[in-house]
Amino acid sequence: MRMGSGRGGGPKIPIQVQQVRQALLKDYEGLIYTDDLSGYQGNAWEQRFLSRALTASAIRHVTKCDHKAAGQAVIDGENDQGIDGVALDVSSREVWLAQAKWSDAGKGKMDLGEALKFIEGLRLIERRDFEGTFNDRFDPFKAQLDVAMGDARLKITLVIALMGPAVLSDAVRQLLDRTRAEFNRHGPLLDYKVIGDAEFHQQLRQDLAPAPIDVEATMSRWIKRDTPFEAWQGTVAVRDIAQWFDDHGDALYEQNVRKSLGLTRINSGIKETLLNEPENFWYFNNGITVLCDSIEPYWLGRPRPDEPVRLTMNGVSVVNGAQTVSAIHEAMKQNEQAVDEADVTVRAFSLGADRPAYAKRITETTNTQNDVSQRDFIALDTTQAAIREDFLLSLGKTYVYKRGEPDPSPDAGCSVEHAALALACAHRSPELAVRASQGTETLWERGSSGAYPRLFKEAPSAYRVWRLVQARRVVGAALEAKRKDLHGRAADMARRGDLLVTHLVLQLLDLEDVDEHAFDEESMLASIPELTDGVLAWLIYHVDAEYGANSFLSTTFTDETRCKDLAKLVLDDVRRGGTVPILPKDYQPPKRAQRKQRRPNAVPTLVNAGRLLDGTRLVYRPETSNEELAVKPWLDADSRRDTATWVNDRRKCLLWAYDGAAYSPTGLIVHIWELAGYDRSPVAVQGPRRWWLDDKSLWDLAVEIFENEES
Repeated sequence: MRMGSGRGGGPKIPIQVQQVRQALLKDYEGLIYTDDLSGYQGNAWEQRFLSRALTASAIRHVTKCDHKAAGQAVIDGENDQGIDGVALDVSSREVWLAQAKWSDAGKGKMDLGEALKFIEGLRLIERRDFEGTFNDRFDPFKAQLDVAMGDARLKITLVIALMGPAVLSDAVRQLLDRTRAEFNRHGPLLDYKVIGDAEFHQQLRQDLAPAPIDVEATMSRWIKRDTPFEAWQGTVAVRDIAQWFDDHGDALYEQNVRKSLGLTRINSGIKETLLNEPENFWYFNNGITVLCDSIEPYWLGRPRPDEPVRLTMNGVSVVNGAQTVSAIHEAMKQNEQAVDEADVTVRAFSLGADRPAYAKRITETTNTQNDVSQRDFIALDTTQAAIREDFLLSLGKTYVYKRGEPDPSPDAGCSVEHAALALACAHRSPELAVRASQGTETLWERGSSGAYPRLFKEAPSAYRVWRLVQARRVVGAALEAKRKDLHGRAADMARRGDLLVTHLVLQLLDLEDVDEHAFDEESMLASIPELTDGVLAWLIYHVDAEYGANSFLSTTFTDETRCKDLAKLVLDDVRRGGTVPILPKDYQPPKRAQRKQRRPNAVPTLVNAGRLLDGTRLVYRPETSNEELAVKPWLDADSRRDTATWVNDRRKCLLWAYDGAAYSPTGLIVHIWELAGYDRSPVAVQGPRRWWLDDKSLWDLAVEIFENEES
């Protein structure tokens, strides 16, 4: 490596390092936070600035963002927790965490202590431990990281920027490999990338003289326009597009992603259509738009639209259809013979000297397409139309299943996505709930092991769908309330494990008659909050007991085997009636108020204890003045209306004297309110508090039993 003069007669700096150094000082002047460096002068200030600028350069290298965005990604300084830079793509949920080591001598390296601190910073972010841990330059990333850490598409890359060879010591590499293996038990969620001086110098060269990309394609059924610039549109075999990606990779999208941090992920629906319906791909896909400096046609026959033409496109950038290009490449690798039958529409604009004037406008206006996905195909399934009709006729509610239709309000109905999530949680195995936690697109997969036929093949009734959707909403509300009483890892488990908790709660409910009109929906919903609290406590306990209090939650809650094991442990403990574990103090918020005693489940508690004999007379007493005013005239009209007798049944324990039918305490109260015309009744009601034996309600009797058992 050639050497250059050092500053102030100091050691000589390798020429490539010197070139990068000059570019960093120039490119990031005024773009990186330096207020905390005011105490440093001369070379001491420059060394710290260069380290931060190298961080920015690494961020720009992996995300393709501009210098300003890269400079804003730098958080280096006090309380950076070993992380010098942060970047993320809000659309793809890709996150990059960078640490940089500058060296004038071109010998930058990471030692083991620095690597350990880097990984500890990763752990803080992974568990969303943001408050009071990072400096204020980290604040702009908190909200987006909070969302990204809970997204099934999450991918984290640790970027190690070295002004020296891109080589790590054995100890550091082994540490990073162990961390990656721990995080990636069941999916490529974490990776690391080492960027050395050679790559930074290459980036500098590319900035100064970007290499043009030239591609070829045979176009049939083409049309051509010449004003205001040359443009071609026609049909191209996908094999030609796959060759583009083989030759150039992500460089094809340079202009498309220059203004953003990274690329969006490949739309799985495009790939599935290519593999399963290649003959229909041309109809379902919006095609690809490319900008070129010039286009050179080569006529394979006569220069007529019904004859194919071979186009050589120079200085190409794909500005719309990046996902299509990438999906074609992946599908061709998977099944070249099948995909080779597919065609795609291509539009190519030769802008020449007018490129600066038109490129931005074309890129912005063409990026509005929605590619075909598995989600779209369910609109053709007659089962969905049958469910919609059942919703309307049985419930008087709305069910939507076509993409683009607005979701009804929570009280007016639900969408197919809500239905699929609820049905997945209700499945006897947690497998589908685990899949759903990684993204709803997994619920539309077909085939023998796909989720969609397992959820909808038997055409679930509107009653089942609606009641399960409501149950999932109540579990979600209970978890949201519970998170306020939890801290750190425990709160994160309540967030990440929401679908697994919903699955467990639904397994514990008696849903045998859920398809029947007379199913006691109110009683079911009223029992859910207490069940949710218990299930969550057991789940938190078993996650830590089985996999360690420092295990990655991302790995656990996306691992079907782990979730199956956890489900069995939790269900066994809840069903045997074990004492719900008390969470460790560090899972509770600071200055937490005294923990409220959990509530008994009144009817099962009374039945288990044999507290009441069959035939015991109970009386309904309204709990509020509004309730009494609304129902008392109706009750007084017949002495049987406020009276019921007890039967030792866990669900329908009251025989109403008025009609002789069996009800749950809550179900009977709701029924009385309906008959009495209590139009402004509360949404939630606790029936056991309203049925009295002498001076004690069913609730009071259950609490007495519960407290005696606890003591």
